[in-house]
Amino acid sequence: MDLRILFWNVEHFTGKGRGARADRVARVADLIAGEDPDIFALMEVSGASVFTEFTARFPGYTFSVTEGTQVQEILIGVRGGLTAFFTQRNEFKRSNPNLRPAALLSVTTPGEETLSLLFSHLKSLPSPEGFGLRDAMFDKVRGLKKAIDRASDGQGKFILLGDLNTMGLNMTYSDADMTGDEEIARLDRILAARDLLRQTKTHPHTFNNGSASSYPPADLDHVYATPNLDFADQGQGATVRVAGWAEAADADAWITSYSDHAPLIFELRGL
Repeated sequence: MDLRILFWNVEHFTGKGRGARADRVARVADLIAGEDPDIFALMEVSGASVFTEFTARFPGYTFSVTEGTQVQEILIGVRGGLTAFFTQRNEFKRSNPNLRPAALLSVTTPGEETLSLLFSHLKSLPSPEGFGLRDAMFDKVRGLKKAIDRASDGQGKFILLGDLNTMGLNMTYSDADMTGDEEIARLDRILAARDLLRQTKTHPHTFNNGSASSYPPADLDHVYATPNLDFADQGQGATVRVAGWAEAADADAWITSYSDHAPLIFELRGL
C-alpha cells in the first residue's frame, strides 16, 4: 500500500473572511482535492463552518478534530477504506488549557502493522517561555516514541509532522540566543537519539509572510520519520514537497489568498 499525505497550517482558518479570503474555505478544499491525498491534516482550524464544508466536500473521507478550550484545532481527513484510529494527546498541552493538543493517527497497514502519525502544532515565539514549551513537547515526542518502540520490539513506524515553530530563542541580556537553524539542528540531534530523522524538503522555507513583511521566510514545518519508511522522491532528491507559495508564480498573491504557511506533501511506498 502507498499513502499520499498532506498537512498544512492554514492561517487563522475560521471560514470567514473578506476580499481575497472571502471564499477561502472553498479554495483550500479545491487545492486539497487537486492533490488527492489519502490523509490530510489542517492546522489553525477555528470555525465550525470549516468542518461542515469539508465533510460535505469530501464525502469519501472520515474526519476527526481535536477539541478543548484552545482556539485553534487540528482537523484530519482519512480516505474511506483505510483503517485508522484517532487519539487526542493532551499531554502536549502541558496542563495549559490554551495550548494545543497533538493528534495521533494510528493507521493499520495491509501487513497488520501500525503506522503512527503524530500531527503537532507547537508553541510559537522565540521567547524563553515559547522555546521552553517546545522543548518540553519534544520530550513528550521522545516518550511516545519510546512507548511505541517497546510495543513493537523497536520496529514501529512513526512520523512526527506539523508546524513545529522552530524559530529559535531570544534571551534578554544574554549571549545564549539561538537562531531558527540552530534550533532545528538541536532538534535533529534530540530526535535522532530516538531514531527519528528529518526529511528533506524541496524548498528551504515553509513560512513566508510576503515580500513586504518585516518577518523573513522561515523553516517552521517539518517531517521526522523512522528510517524503516520508504519515502518517494519529490524532486531535487527531497522527500517532502513544499507546495503553495513556494511553487506559485506570484507568491504574494498566493499568501494573501491562502496562508503564510505552505502545504507540505509526501508519499510513503510499500506499507
